[in-house]
Amino acid sequence: MRLYFNGCSITRGDDLKDPSQQSWPSLISNKLDCEFLNDSISGGTNDRIMYRTIKHIDQFDKFYIAWTHTARFTRYRSDNNHDVNFNPMLTHALYSKTPEFKDYAHLHYKFWHNELYAFKLWLQDIILLQRLLESFCKSYVMLNSVDNLINQWTTPWQNSNNSVQSLLCFDLMSDQQLNDEHSEIQNLIDKIDFSKFIGWNTWHITKLTNQYPIGATGHLLEQGHEQVAEYILKNDTSS
Repeated sequence: MRLYFNGCSITRGDDLKDPSQQSWPSLISNKLDCEFLNDSISGGTNDRIMYRTIKHIDQFDKFYIAWTHTARFTRYRSDNNHDVNFNPMLTHALYSKTPEFKDYAHLHYKFWHNELYAFKLWLQDIILLQRLLESFCKSYVMLNSVDNLINQWTTPWQNSNNSVQSLLCFDLMSDQQLNDEHSEIQNLIDKIDFSKFIGWNTWHITKLTNQYPIGATGHLLEQGHEQVAEYILKNDTSS
């Protein structure tokens, strides 16, 4: 059986001495005695996860999808088709080498990024990728690398806390609009198969950074990756 893993730096194994041996995808694959590809990259986005997973859907038997921050997005250069992965932190080394990428990102996050819309698009990504994997009769596991404020987004709008109100045009929206948005989100969530999604709104990988050692850039070290692998293997009901 051939295993496929995709995510961001958290799944790639940033800060590990040897990600090819110490990252949680490597640990799971070694435990199951399977060939694998860890297709994760530092700064990876959910756009990229979707694109790359579909690209490899015929080549692997089981897929492990570790979703990342909804605010990230990917664009493809017109001169060489290479992907450029953007995030609000603007810490990717490529930005400093190519100032126009940084300018573009600033414009995007200042004028065009919408947290509510990004969250709904992510829910759609989950649904669509689940359905596609199922249509190809592929075994799969999904999990969250980060929190993505799931509990806050799914709380009734009238009870939403300030952290979510600040992420949308709360004061400009009528009660009906807020209720409609909440209903749309709930309708999308109802379409997700949680039997294949480990710890949907109760667990995410970065939750372990408060319990286990982290490296210079804030990523889990070997002990943390061992715990991630153990948690996934223990809770994987996809087989």
